[in-house]
Amino acid sequence: MQRFHFITFIVPCFMLLSASAELSVTTVFNPPRIAMGDRAQYVVEIKETSNSKQPDVDRITSLPISQTGGLELSNGRTSSSQQTSIINGVAEYSVTQQLIIDAKPPRVGSFEIPTYTFQYKGQTLRAPAATLSVVERPTDAAPTTDELIFLKTDTPDQLYVGQTTLIQLKLYISEGVRLSALNSFDRSADAFTMSELPDSQESTEIYNGRRYRVLTWPLTITPIQTGEQDLNFQFTVSAQVPGQNNRRDPFGGRGLGSSIFDDFFGRNERFTVYTEPTQVEVLALPTTDQPSSFTGAIGDFAMEVYTDRQSTQVGEPIMLSIEIAGKGNFDRINGPSIPDSRNWRSYEPESNFQPRSPENALRGKKRFDYVIIANQAGTLEIPGLEFAYFEPEAKRYTRLNSPPIQIEVSPSNKPVTAPAPSVPANDIRSIEALPLQKELSVEEALFTLDYQPKPTRQSGDPLHDSRFWMVNTGTALALALLAYKLRRKRRLAEDRAFAEHVQAKNELKVATKAALQAVEAEVFYARAQSAMRLALTARTRLNLRTACVDQITATMQSEGLCAENIESTRTLYASADALRFAGTKPEADLSASKQALERILKSI
Repeated sequence: MQRFHFITFIVPCFMLLSASAELSVTTVFNPPRIAMGDRAQYVVEIKETSNSKQPDVDRITSLPISQTGGLELSNGRTSSSQQTSIINGVAEYSVTQQLIIDAKPPRVGSFEIPTYTFQYKGQTLRAPAATLSVVERPTDAAPTTDELIFLKTDTPDQLYVGQTTLIQLKLYISEGVRLSALNSFDRSADAFTMSELPDSQESTEIYNGRRYRVLTWPLTITPIQTGEQDLNFQFTVSAQVPGQNNRRDPFGGRGLGSSIFDDFFGRNERFTVYTEPTQVEVLALPTTDQPSSFTGAIGDFAMEVYTDRQSTQVGEPIMLSIEIAGKGNFDRINGPSIPDSRNWRSYEPESNFQPRSPENALRGKKRFDYVIIANQAGTLEIPGLEFAYFEPEAKRYTRLNSPPIQIEVSPSNKPVTAPAPSVPANDIRSIEALPLQKELSVEEALFTLDYQPKPTRQSGDPLHDSRFWMVNTGTALALALLAYKLRRKRRLAEDRAFAEHVQAKNELKVATKAALQAVEAEVFYARAQSAMRLALTARTRLNLRTACVDQITATMQSEGLCAENIESTRTLYASADALRFAGTKPEADLSASKQALERILKSI
């Protein structure tokens, strides 16, 4: 038995259901007869009437349609309307809810969706059978809507996990079709991270002998899970399609609500265009001969290493820069590790990425700047560096190595601090006359932004001295806090994985609190699922916000979480799905489920 789910539409609620309300169900194909190549709509209409109060509308999450006869059903949505009539002083209230599904026939013939039952407001309702007739399309018939406006993409057949690639999403609009609006964009891409939809680029193209206006959106995609993965896109559009008003009834008769002017100017319609169902085979990266220096770079790269100076002094910083240029997943490239050396001390690098063009983030140059400081004088070598990446076309790992760089390091020319002379313990005037002997190191000077306290008046007041030190200590703390915030802000802007981690942690706090404070089961399970996804997103720094239970548990296994918590996760998801799609509420209270959720989140 197949179930058609409605999970993207939230139906508005009104007032309480009247005890005298009556329910009726009708089903129909609209239109009941079409030519091959056209689409019909399968409509289930639920009408509820009451003579006391306006009935409310209950959300329907699925229809247990057992057979479709080969019809392709897609794009399920709902609509509702209400009406009040007063006849001879007696009021009658009614609410009508329609569940509308696009139906595309695979061939000529007759297609029947037989009778089935479903649950609505605690009652079992029977949906009557409905039949669609599909005939051969006349040779002189106008083009179908699917030929006049459609969506295509150049999705690759195969990718490696972590491999970023550029695809083009194209909306083809035939001449004579007037596109009024792009109402919404959706995608089925749970196993991929993807760039945001940019502004479209417009061009013209000849396709199958017909000229089209083409709107193109460049997108970058990165698979995060191996296996056969769905990657589909859709737009809901409003457009005027001339000559298509009678396409739903090609054998005569104008549709209800149509006008003779529609035959000339076309009627504005709202419908959904899809890419063809597509699956991408996502391969795991080979583990054989994988270099220890490999951190996830996939593509084709070159490396350049240089310093800003060829000589320095002990204790003075120099800049070591590493440039990675080429084509690939730059957002997953980390700076190479500098080998440990007793001659040098180094610090975490600052990174900067420069794409070759704003439209293509796969080609460009990423530079890492390291501050390094010599510990001793002499002719010192900065050790050679290694950067490894995977070439997907050649299916192999490549190592790039830089030679050591010689730096002439001279002794520091800063005066050596003499030891402070000893003074009698009771000679306060001698102690006050001693100059400040401590000299700040380079790192300390940079950290305090070369802050030097101004001379103050001598005072024998101990309170005055304590305020002096309090002011200086507060200033140093404020500068340290400012430096931390600036560094964090820069990292959030440049490090996408870190930004994803921080955002997921913030969202996790909200979702966890909402789940643990929830009273209703529907609210708890929805927030619990979100919390588990966000917890794994924060841990792995991969976007798992829309992951299914199989993806969640597979990630938990790869992260080494215990089997008990993985099984508890499956149990929570099963209870949530049973409540969401079948209306089956858990028998016990939510306390045990909340405790299980807390254990799972702690383990993650």
